[in-house]
Amino acid sequence: MSIEDKFTVEQEVYRLLTKTFYLLDDSDHRFCAEHGLNTRQFWTLQNLDQERGCSMVDLSRVLFTDKSNVTGIIDRLEHLKLVKRSSDPHDRRVILITLTPEGILLREKLKEEHSQLIHRLMGAVDCRRLCALQDHLRAISENIETYLEQGNTAPSST
Repeated sequence: MSIEDKFTVEQEVYRLLTKTFYLLDDSDHRFCAEHGLNTRQFWTLQNLDQERGCSMVDLSRVLFTDKSNVTGIIDRLEHLKLVKRSSDPHDRRVILITLTPEGILLREKLKEEHSQLIHRLMGAVDCRRLCALQDHLRAISENIETYLEQGNTAPSST
C-alpha cells in the first residue's frame, strides 16, 4: 500500500468514525428523550457509584465537561428526585452525589433498555469482528489520548 493509499484509508476511517459517533449520539439523544432525560443526565446516572458516591470533579472528568455544567446537571436530576447531594465524611469541602431509590430504579431500567439498543445497533457485526474492532479502536483512542496529553505534539505512527 502506498503512502497516498494509506492516507486515503486513514481519512475514510476518520470520516466513518466521526459519522458513527454522530449517529450513536443521535440514537442516545432519542433514547434519553423517551425517558425525559438528556444524554448528560443519562450518563451521570450510569456513572454514579452508589456505595461511595461521586464528587462533582470526578463527574466532570467522566462527562468531559466542567464543574459548572455538572452543577446544572445535578440540579436537574435532584429536582427529578433521582440524585441527592451530601458532604464527604472525610473532606467536608467535597460534595458527593448518590442515587436516590428512584434514581437506582431508573438507572437499572435504562441500563437494560440501553443494552438492548446497543445490541440492536451492533448486531450488523459478528462477535469476532467486534472484538477486533474493539482492539483497533482502543489503540486509536490511546494514541489520541497520548497526542492530547503531549500538548498536541505529533502523534506516534505505528
